[in-house]
Amino acid sequence: MAAFFVSILFNSSYGMKNKKMKRFLMPALFLVFTSCFIFDSGDQIEFSDDLEVLYQDILRLAESQPCTDPKDWSFIALGSKPCGGPWEYIAYPKSINIPEFLAKVKRYNELQQEDNIKNNRYSDCMFVSPPKSVACENSKPVLLYE
Repeated sequence: MAAFFVSILFNSSYGMKNKKMKRFLMPALFLVFTSCFIFDSGDQIEFSDDLEVLYQDILRLAESQPCTDPKDWSFIALGSKPCGGPWEYIAYPKSINIPEFLAKVKRYNELQQEDNIKNNRYSDCMFVSPPKSVACENSKPVLLYE
């Protein structure tokens, strides 16, 4: 495509014979064709792989037990929105290694917050309400909001 515009620029049957116009158009064409690279920041720090592995590990632990009694379950905020607050709440069984689980959630939240800051992330800034309790349906935990 660039070759097409360059050929028009220098082909006397189509293009411009005015030297001033050529001097203006060449830098303008250069800017148009290279502008895509201006917005492709090589400065971004990649967190997505670490976040995804940690998120899957958290879900694996949270879903490791069947839900038979809501009293055996709790919930926690997960994620960090760029505007503040969590992305979601998840239920987890109290029978797992809770200190290990909470440490993973804390690390995930901190890593996502760091990603938000270093990569200038933005979000909808909507408040995510915490649930009131946990119920069990079909052996799965369900968060109740009222």
